[in-house]
Amino acid sequence: MMIDYNAWREGTPYDIAALASITNDERALLTDELSEKPDLDWRDVEALRALATPKAISRIGKAAETQTDAAGIHAFTDDIAREGWTPDIESRFIDKLERAEVMGGALDRLYDIAQAHLTPAVRKQLLRNARISHDPAVRYSMGAFLLHLAGHVDSRWVMDTENRPHLLNLNSADYKTYKAAVAWLEDKIANPKG
Repeated sequence: MMIDYNAWREGTPYDIAALASITNDERALLTDELSEKPDLDWRDVEALRALATPKAISRIGKAAETQTDAAGIHAFTDDIAREGWTPDIESRFIDKLERAEVMGGALDRLYDIAQAHLTPAVRKQLLRNARISHDPAVRYSMGAFLLHLAGHVDSRWVMDTENRPHLLNLNSADYKTYKAAVAWLEDKIANPKG
């Protein structure tokens, strides 16, 4: 269960298949080792799923509740699969959207969930993030994702010369420029294409 720097950088997972042949004592030891980490990464979540001990499942649940990075969202998908899209799950998801950061590596996973459960509350939080997120890159990204949902662009990650200037202006220090960018985005969302 060791990952060196190159494997980490390349996104190489743990050898999950090897976990099927370990003893119960080794399973307990690995569960303890992974569960003691203050924050899990996605590999840890996958390994704990494969270990499937009560402690492993409990630790995944803790990551789903407390982490807003890629691993926390990866763990949160277990809660969605188990419970369905309930008001509590939606509320927890909106909280995760609100705390999203580009460096957490969770945006693609958040967008997958949002696209699958595009309720009015989820749409509202996406727009709120595009307007006022503390992370300028999240403002841009959420605006781009909303354009994608409305059919104005083919990708979640807008880099074209037509839309990019407006999305960048969501971070303008000039209030009139910022308000114009928000109005432009709201108009695009209100008038979906296709």
